[in-house]
Formats: sequence, C-alpha cells, structure tokens
Amino acid sequence: MKNLRKSALILCLFAFSKMFAQSAPEVQFETVPDETPVHELSYKHLLAHKVYLREKPSLKGKRVAVLDIGTKLVLREKSLYDTEINGIKSNWYRVNAAGQTGWVWGGMIAQEAFGSEADYKVKFVYGYESSTVNEQGVVETKYQLRAFKNGVQLDKIVLDGLVIAPSEIKNIGNKGIFNVEDIITLGLEDPISGDEIGKSYVFWNNGTFTNIANLIDYADASYAKSETFVFPSDMLGIKSTIKLKTVILDKKATVGDALVDGNKKYRTRFYTWNGYKLSLKAETPTMSKNVVASNTNANF
Repeated sequence: MKNLRKSALILCLFAFSKMFAQSAPEVQFETVPDETPVHELSYKHLLAHKVYLREKPSLKGKRVAVLDIGTKLVLREKSLYDTEINGIKSNWYRVNAAGQTGWVWGGMIAQEAFGSEADYKVKFVYGYESSTVNEQGVVETKYQLRAFKNGVQLDKIVLDGLVIAPSEIKNIGNKGIFNVEDIITLGLEDPISGDEIGKSYVFWNNGTFTNIANLIDYADASYAKSETFVFPSDMLGIKSTIKLKTVILDKKATVGDALVDGNKKYRTRFYTWNGYKLSLKAETPTMSKNVVASNTNANF
C-alpha cells in the first residue's frame, strides 16, 4: 500500500494544494506558572532521544543534563524569541525535568503522546520532523512518530505530509487483526478548508512501524471517491481479513449545467496481514451492473 499515495488522484491533490503553502510550521505550548500546585500541573513529553537540557535558551547554552525520549516535562517559561531548526520554528522552554531545571527547544517536545494498547510500557510520541522549501518556493513538511519503552527508543517513522497535515492521531488497538499490536490513525485535513478528508494508517508490531495507507476522499462537480477499511472487529468484519471498501460516484451532464447522479460503483478488496505487509486475497464477484470488483493488485 506504500504506492497507494502515488496514484494520479493524490498527485493532483498534491500539485493543487501545495500552491497554497506559505510559511514554515511553528510549535507552541502553554506554560505553567511556578506557583501552580502539584495537583494542577500539566505535563508534556520529550519527542527526541538524548536531548540536552541547557542552562540558557540557546544552542550555545551550557549543557545541564541529557534527557531520554519520553521524559516528563513541566513547561514553566517561554523564551522571548523563537529559533528555527530544520525548518521548524519554536521558542525555548524552561522546564522541570528529571529533578532538574533548564531550557529545551520546543521542537524537541512532543505535540501528542499516548500509550500502546498491547503493552502498557510502550509509549508513542508525535510531532514535526522537518520543513523544507522546494525549487518552486513551496514549504514541504514531514512529521515523525516514535516509539519507546523505559526511556529507550524502539523505532521511528517519518511521515510525508503530502498536501495535508495530520490533524488528529489515535490508537485504535489491533481491531482484531492477528500480528498487529496497535493501529495508529492520523486524521488528514485539507490545508485550505481545514476539513478532514481521510486517514493515514500506521501499524505497530514487533517493535516496528509500518505505514499501511493514506485513504483520501475526493470530490468535484462530476466525480467523487471514498475509501474505508473494515477490520475484523468491526460490525461487518471478517476474521483475519482487512476489507478495503471503495465507493465511486460518477455524475453525467444533462441540459445546461444541470447534473444527475450516475451509477454508484462499489468495489471491495480483501487483504491479510502477515505481521510485515498486506497481501491481496480473492475478491467478491460483481453483484450487479452498479457493483464492480477488480482482481488488480491494490498497489499496496
């Protein structure tokens, strides 16, 4: 499914939406006053591994300590000015961490942190990876998802932002799939409207991330397409099988600019997961003229 995002549809979306990208991403967090009672504290977690805690808010600041990935942080104060590193802008934050106080650049702090459903000791952190400007002067952003256990990093995956930015990240468990510990979904949003237009799926298994698919809805005046996964534990799920359901709606022009709905086409592909990749299974036959099934590999 890695090649799924290479489809003509996604490439068209990429070319269109990138024209509207204007600036590098910024990372900002709320701080907690020093006088805040312990029971009212809020915490953040370190995104990167082996990060220097510094005496001053600068890369030239004296190193106070080295912090492990996932270290719990209390953000006390924000620097007056921001710093740009790898195309990401963020202020420095004075933090309490591991019994010490110092400054950490905000790009090293996770925007989201959550745990594994399969192993309570495994945790995940998520945030920006980098941002660059291409030859056309357009900003292209990448994101990172890391796993760690007891302060030791297990794996890291870098996700290409394509035309869209993950707006929501969730761990939905293994959904009844054998040889999957966790399924992590990232909401994908239209950079112009802010509407959610699909989901990215990342499987966590045996200490490794695998980016399975970006399922993106598309619609214009004459064509609409949507794709969804049906997992074994879903209401219409099938044991040891992942269903990819595709619905395509074509519209036909009539008199003037009026449009009428054309036939709705349905396609269902069946896959199995062996712990490392998806494999295509046999598919259902065509049920009617409005239902289509293809034996072509789904380019997973």
